[in-house]
Amino acid sequence: MSIFRISVSSDHVRTLKDPNQPKIRIVHALVNVSDLPENIPLDPDPRVPKVKGLITKRISNSLRKNDGRFHLLNRGITISVKNVEFDNKRSLLTLNIPEDEVYGIIDGGHTYNSLTTVVNSIREANENSGDDEEDAILPNQYVHLEILEGIEGQLADIAEARNFSLQLKAWTLANYRHEFEWFLEALGEDYRRYIKVSENDEEPVGILDLIQVTCAMNPALFPQSRPPVEAYNSTNKCLEYFIDKDANEFRKLEHVCRDIVRLNDYVRFNWKKAYNVEDEETGKRGRLGARTEVQKRKRNRTALTTYYFLDSQVEPMQGDVPIEKGLSLPVISSLRALLEEHKGKFRWVTDPFKFFDNHGTELVKIVMEASERKGGDPHYVGRDPQLYNYLYLVVKVATQ
Repeated sequence: MSIFRISVSSDHVRTLKDPNQPKIRIVHALVNVSDLPENIPLDPDPRVPKVKGLITKRISNSLRKNDGRFHLLNRGITISVKNVEFDNKRSLLTLNIPEDEVYGIIDGGHTYNSLTTVVNSIREANENSGDDEEDAILPNQYVHLEILEGIEGQLADIAEARNFSLQLKAWTLANYRHEFEWFLEALGEDYRRYIKVSENDEEPVGILDLIQVTCAMNPALFPQSRPPVEAYNSTNKCLEYFIDKDANEFRKLEHVCRDIVRLNDYVRFNWKKAYNVEDEETGKRGRLGARTEVQKRKRNRTALTTYYFLDSQVEPMQGDVPIEKGLSLPVISSLRALLEEHKGKFRWVTDPFKFFDNHGTELVKIVMEASERKGGDPHYVGRDPQLYNYLYLVVKVATQ
């Protein structure tokens, strides 16, 4: 449990009771930025603040002007607390913030980080120059604090509403509501270290990409009769399906989702090898590097050719040919034909990696021939339901 004390004039504090829920108290305070305590937890804020960026820069620039308008130009900081008390005689606001994810900053994490960073920077500069006067630190700048007591049961809804004006991404909110927990636990910590679960995280692999592949591989959602074109078309739709996991039976993939994530890397990493195999009839080898689909990719080539899940015991592996999602997803999704349900969970009827080693050339060349017919545009390939159906049948027949 942490206690935070803030000096604030009684003229700048107002306390309200919620008109419908008497247990909720709302305290509004205008606090000088130099009196804002450090280390207020950011756990409840679904938007992890960026250390650098346009928002942070704007906040810092506005603050350093010291024009007395910061509290008017900035929305301020919203904090969930166990309880809050104001000592009128001592002009002291006391916040009780236990070590629990429901307490701390709900909204305004960027503002808080920017304020504390700028204030500490000025304070350090003053100390180095021999000027230790606290009132020399932005004396005209105040920040609005909205302190909420007794909102524990409504935190998720409040956080979502408060962040909506910033267009908080759906996957950030889903993570905030712990929708990804079972999936991340199934993947394991060695995979988890590479996965970005909210929009400002720095990890290289977005969880939506992994959910998209898992969605396309879900036999309950996409049986043989329903080609998973929708999975390719919309990651947001994949997220909706994933969150409604009971209706769409995603938890049945719990024991194989780690394989699915690795399979996504394995197929793409070995795509060139599978395509360039010598043709038994003509004796000619494929030249994937000469294909339009590979050459026209100019941006993010490094990101598309970095594979994080091939071997969790070594560093990420680097390929040399970018494989677009419109090409790889139809092949990967066809391998759902290798899944069967057993005792309420999906399992492999055969090793999918060995299967691709044996049949990958056929699957890859089917896709590349389809791409050639569509002018070398992977986007059109990824939206072709007939291609999905054909690949699924090829895999199904190969297992019989």
